[in-house]
This record gives sequence, structure tokens and C-alpha cells, in this order.
Amino acid sequence: MCWPRSTFTPGAADPQLHRKPESAALPPRLPVAVPQLPRQIPEKRPLTVPSPPDDRDILTPDDHTILIVEDDTNFAKLVANQCRGKGFKVLLTTTGEGGLALAAQYHPEAVILDIRLPGMNGLEVLETLKRDQALRHIPVHIMSVEESSMSALQMGAVGYLVKPVSQSALEEALQRLHDFIDRPVKELLLVEDDEALTKSVKKLFSDNDVNITAVALGADAIQSVSHKSYDCVILDIRLPDMDGFEILETLAADKNITLPPIIVYTGQELTTDEIFKLRQYAESIIIKGVRSEDRLLDEVSLFLHRMVSKLPANKQQMIARLHDDDITFKDKQVMIVDDDMRNVFALSKLLEERGLRLLRAENGQKALKILESETPDLVLMDIMMPVMDGYETIKRIRSQKQFQTLPIIALTAKAMPFDRDKIVAAGANDYLAKPVDVSRLLSMMRVWLYR
Repeated sequence: MCWPRSTFTPGAADPQLHRKPESAALPPRLPVAVPQLPRQIPEKRPLTVPSPPDDRDILTPDDHTILIVEDDTNFAKLVANQCRGKGFKVLLTTTGEGGLALAAQYHPEAVILDIRLPGMNGLEVLETLKRDQALRHIPVHIMSVEESSMSALQMGAVGYLVKPVSQSALEEALQRLHDFIDRPVKELLLVEDDEALTKSVKKLFSDNDVNITAVALGADAIQSVSHKSYDCVILDIRLPDMDGFEILETLAADKNITLPPIIVYTGQELTTDEIFKLRQYAESIIIKGVRSEDRLLDEVSLFLHRMVSKLPANKQQMIARLHDDDITFKDKQVMIVDDDMRNVFALSKLLEERGLRLLRAENGQKALKILESETPDLVLMDIMMPVMDGYETIKRIRSQKQFQTLPIIALTAKAMPFDRDKIVAAGANDYLAKPVDVSRLLSMMRVWLYR
């Protein structure tokens, strides 16, 4: 059975499974346990939320174990009871930091994760798990009042439920987790008309834990997804009968189809508008080129929840090499556009230590002047600047033909959903809110420098 990629919003919620009160003040957040760039923010007080009792003292090697990371203890207990009814033993914690510690210690077979947590939030927990080669294979299902489904799914979550959660929706999610754990061979659909490339991708995933179905036409891809459940799809954009956009729109419009994770794998150079359109449906976009197979192996393994340590040695090396900062950033040039010299200094030190060459500009006008003679591999763009702000600067960069595919990551002090839409509409590929999470920034840079 494949995993839901879209948000499930139940109609009538079970009265026992309630939402956290909307009006309740959020508890103060613990300091995030990752380095951050300087920013004047109010001092945070640590908050300890007691975890309800769980099954850690009675675990045996043969047990199926689920980790629940949820600070609403009433909801956590209800989910725990449902899990036990499915034959799982349960680990419980109320904080993201506690969830990471339990995951590292017990290696559960699945995680149920809330987004709103005291201290490290759920998306930070998810990202940290997916960066860890020993833990990234663990399927993570999100259950939260936050509607951040696309971000979570793109980061590797297997499913997303929006609270309040109905009894039937919770039951269905847990059954899928159980089925997924008990099914060792994952189903992968390859949509590619190039015979040589099809053969190459099949060889890349020729292991016993993956079954590959290959089709060369868009109509066959639609037919395949309509009649069989896949765990992941690799999709080329250029096909003889229709393009990838039409395929995705047709599948998304069919309410009887649950889209599996989609990885776009194409040799076609994409415009900013095309990237934005694809990211409404696709979890990842990979441009065919030097070492793109490394990234394809990494991304597909992530969405199939394959244990890296059980892959053949040469494939483990491919994935490890991809996550090696020294190799990823070698000979790359990054332009930092920011009027805050503290941020520029901190970012410069961080990036230079990893071997990157830097260009610096304190406003949009100076950035455009630098681009008259330089061609960086990536731009880190502050949004709120004097003289010319980031929105206008990005638009002017995109108006130049030679920079239409230049990766631009916007850095903003705001983090509202409409800010993201405005930033992407201006032409940015991605964005991060300040204060910048260094680990997340480096991860994002690796993605765009490997296009």
C-alpha cells in the first residue's frame, strides 16, 4: 500500500481525539540544539513537560515499536492505546529533543510526530532524523493542527493528518504503518522513454528490497498509478505522448488516486515558474548531469525508507559522498546579499570553513553590479534591505536570461505562509527564516548546488 502524499482533513472528528485549544498560549520554546546565526531575540526559558508512562521497560528484541512525540498528553495516550491495539509497543515523549534521544537509543520502527512542541518543533525533528544515516529510514507520520503537509512530505514524512483526527483516520494511518513495516519489498515506478537511462536506473536500484516497474509513455504512467500502489515514482518531464506537467495534473485531479512521492528526474532546464509548478506535486526535482545518479539514489532511498547500512557498500559510499560538505561545496562560489554585517560575517566564516568562495553585497543594487562581471553558483538573499529590497533584486536577477536558473535562497526575518508565496513568486527557489538554522541552510544549499 502506498503512502498518502496529501493532507487528510477529516470531516467529523471523533469527540475523544481533540485539537489543542486554538486560543491557548504556546509554551516557551527551548533553545534549539543546533548552531544559529546571531539575531537579537528574547531569551527563552527551558520548559520541562512530563512524559506519560510508556513501554520502554518491557521492550523485547521481537517487539514492533512506535515512538510518539506529542506534548498533548491526553491525545498521546489515546494514540498510544490505538498503537497497542495494532500490536505495537510504545515510546512516549513530549519534546522534540526527547524524541531524537529516544530514536537514537531504541531505533523504533515508526514515529508519530506533532509539529507544535516545546523547544525544537516537529519539522526540525523530522529534518534531523532524515539527516542521520542511521535513522533516516524510519517512517515518520505527522499529526498536527499545523497545515504544513507539503513541507513535511518533501522532507520525507510518509503521511500527514490534520487535527482534530477522527478515530477512523487514525486507525487507517496506523494500519498503513503496520502494513509498511511488514512489507520488505518497496514498489518503484520509473517513467522514462530513454532506453539507456532506463537500464541505468534499473541497475541503480537492482537490490532485493526494491521492485521496479518501467514505462515510457505518460498514458502508461497514469494507468499504472491508477491501478497499483507505488511507494515512489521517478518521472521524466519530456515524454513522447505528453509532458510531466500534464501527467501530474491528471493524477492530482483524480480523487480516487493517492499520489505517492514523486521525484522529477529530467535533463530539461526548468524555469522558475516550472519549478514552482512542479513543487506543488513533486517531493524532489533532480536535473540530470554530473553525479545526478548519486542524488537520485539518495532521494529514492529516503522516500522508500531504505536503511543505508543495509545497502551494498558502493551505494553506501555514493550516499556518504553526497553528504560530504567538502566535496559538495568544492570550487563553488556563493554570493551573500545582506545589509546586516553581523550576519554577513557569521555566514562568511561558516561557508569559508567549508571551502566555498564568497561574493558579498550589502544591498540589491550592489548585488546587481557584482553580477555584471561574476557568475556565482548560488545566492543567499536577505529580503529586508535598504536601497533595493530582496524582492526587487530577485526579480531583476531573474529578468536576465543568464540567471534564470541561478539558485536563490531567500533569508527573511518573517516566516508567515504568505511570505513564502511572495518570495517564490519573486523568483526565489527556496527560503529560510531568521535566525538561520545552520544545519538546515547547509542541507538546502547541498540540494540546490547539486541540481
